[in-house]
Amino acid sequence: MAAVAQMAAPAPARRRKPWIVSRAVDLSLIIGGSAAGYVYLLLFTVFHVPASYLWWFWSVGFDGAHIFGTASRTYFDAEARAAHPKLLYGSLLFFFALGPVMVLLGMKGWLALLVGVWAYYHVIRQHYGFLVLYKVKSGDLASLDNVLDRVFLGVTMVAPPYYRFFVLHPNELGLRFSLANTAPAMWAIVGATVFVWLARQVARYVGWTSRSAFRADRNAAGASALPAPGAPSTLKYLLFAAVIPLHWLTFRYLSWQAAVPTVTIVHNLQYHAIIWLHNRNRYGGEGGAERHGRIPAAVSRSLLAYVAAAVLFSAVYRIPGYALGNVSDLAFGFFCGFGLTHYYLDSRIWRVRHDPGLRAALDMA
Repeated sequence: MAAVAQMAAPAPARRRKPWIVSRAVDLSLIIGGSAAGYVYLLLFTVFHVPASYLWWFWSVGFDGAHIFGTASRTYFDAEARAAHPKLLYGSLLFFFALGPVMVLLGMKGWLALLVGVWAYYHVIRQHYGFLVLYKVKSGDLASLDNVLDRVFLGVTMVAPPYYRFFVLHPNELGLRFSLANTAPAMWAIVGATVFVWLARQVARYVGWTSRSAFRADRNAAGASALPAPGAPSTLKYLLFAAVIPLHWLTFRYLSWQAAVPTVTIVHNLQYHAIIWLHNRNRYGGEGGAERHGRIPAAVSRSLLAYVAAAVLFSAVYRIPGYALGNVSDLAFGFFCGFGLTHYYLDSRIWRVRHDPGLRAALDMA
């Protein structure tokens, strides 16, 4: 849901609920989903569970399943297929052909790097999307804070893998060069970013409490009431506290094979939460099957049906994809198409600002 971050609505005239889905879902999946990442981190580092077990549990049960979430509102949605045939079928053909072509050109390593870098960017963009939704919900939309929040999230999440793979252990990615000389500049950027962001939060809090006290004094004195000043988004801070330390710890202790499921399982849980909200609101009403098709309607009415369909979809392509990819580079390139198509479509189908139907489905209208 990377492009949900492109929403830049003005502060609402009436107070919205602060939650994207609900208190329980937000705290357990969107913010609290990071707990799954910390569990994976412990299982890898403390209990030394074999990576293959944890990888398969994540790959089939969560990651491949969340790609079904995208398919449920695109390829399985008759209305979406009719409205966006070039986008859907064009991206399908392009990305499923791209992998085999790169393999034939002797660029398998570059293909793997493309998938890995885009996947990580995809994770960051989704966290940013949820950040923006929380900011919109709370009216935390001052231009300066929008910029600082975006830079803070980007810098603090890009720095950990950069430091591990380009400074400390470039051999883990098969790189024959090191950028160790850039480490001081990297730490200077991280330090400056954190300092400026924290200083702004302190200044906002002091200013907010001062305005609140002034408003209370005026109201107590019988003066005309002043509007309540906007407070920084508390849920924004909870999201930062949940995901940023996880990425620093993950890339401190784990190489990419173990880091991938550790940071991505959080992304998967968040995605399932937002997909369930979207599908339930868009497809769950009367006439959903006639307008959109039986699959979207069926999986929007029952959480059990959604889970079963998503895991089945995942197993059908992930298990043979892994087996065939180990014996054929062309098969590896072809099955990369699932992830690449998902990353691209996800950047196009969550543009809340330009899609009134999407705003309604996400309770943002």
